[in-house]
Amino acid sequence: MAQEEYRPPIKEFLDMLVNLLAEKYFERMDDRMKKIPELRRLITAKEASQYLSLSTDTVYRMASLKKIPYLKIGDRVLFDVKALDHWIEKHMIREKEWKKEELKPGIEKEKSNTKSSKESDLLGFLKKKGKD
Repeated sequence: MAQEEYRPPIKEFLDMLVNLLAEKYFERMDDRMKKIPELRRLITAKEASQYLSLSTDTVYRMASLKKIPYLKIGDRVLFDVKALDHWIEKHMIREKEWKKEELKPGIEKEKSNTKSSKESDLLGFLKKKGKD
């Protein structure tokens, strides 16, 4: 009689395969995590689009119009994370500036009213002085 070959049950084999694949997947993810944009200064247009929450086409269009800073090395278009951070800060509209713009017409009116009241006080003083 020939010896029968031992075969593990299918479920055990599939479980072993799943565990092996999961292990390989996490090893690859660890390698990729080491290359994340935060650790590199220069990033691709795709990474810049994720960083700025824009589409890749928009990032390329803005770069071609020189609206965002970029670096061209050979045929590659790269973006400096620090330059993008500076660009974001430069173009940030802050609440103080909004309020200043909203209050500007009122402040200008107040200044003109202050001038006229000062002028009227001066005229009143001169008239009073002339009567004495």
